[in-house]
Amino acid sequence: MSELTAPDGDRPGRGGRPRDPSRDGAIRSAILAVLAESGYAGLTMDAVAATAGVGKATIYRRWRTKSDLVADAVADLSASSITLPDTGSLEGDLRLLLRGLVSAVNGPLGAATLSLMSALPHEPALRTAFRSGPMDLWAIMYRQVWARAVERGEVDDSVPGSAVSSSASAPILQRWLFSSQPVTEAYADEILADVVLPLLAARRAGCPG
Repeated sequence: MSELTAPDGDRPGRGGRPRDPSRDGAIRSAILAVLAESGYAGLTMDAVAATAGVGKATIYRRWRTKSDLVADAVADLSASSITLPDTGSLEGDLRLLLRGLVSAVNGPLGAATLSLMSALPHEPALRTAFRSGPMDLWAIMYRQVWARAVERGEVDDSVPGSAVSSSASAPILQRWLFSSQPVTEAYADEILADVVLPLLAARRAGCPG
């Protein structure tokens, strides 16, 4: 169902005009825009081509299936939208990382993710793209932030991977996925100040939690 059928003479792998890499960014942006508006089921090559301002043959030369096309766009966006903070403190790093997560869920990556939720169980290429793309990159970022905090002596090595460390991002994702309330930087700062830092202080003091 997701296989692309290119016009005669424009099938992937055939000769013809050379690929123009400068169009890739426009096509990927168009993919995300169409996903946000119409969802995965409503995404068509006609809509992507019209939004990107390119011919369908240009798309066919790049991707063989709809799932490949979307997976590439999501992987590219996630790689370019995540920056590892390095403020010298766990509090500073978490503040920037959580604000980055807020920006991601409110931006094109978040909109694309929501539109693809129903398709992921049926599209192996998309599941792989998300596992090796946004989810894996964010997991790496969090592990590095907590690992550096251990190296600086701010927390002991039992904290990374614990419920305390998970308390940083989980409320943001829960509100984004299951609530109609806005996900804001102020909310991220509140989580850090009222949840994460008190839990860390309690843990250092030897209190339950």
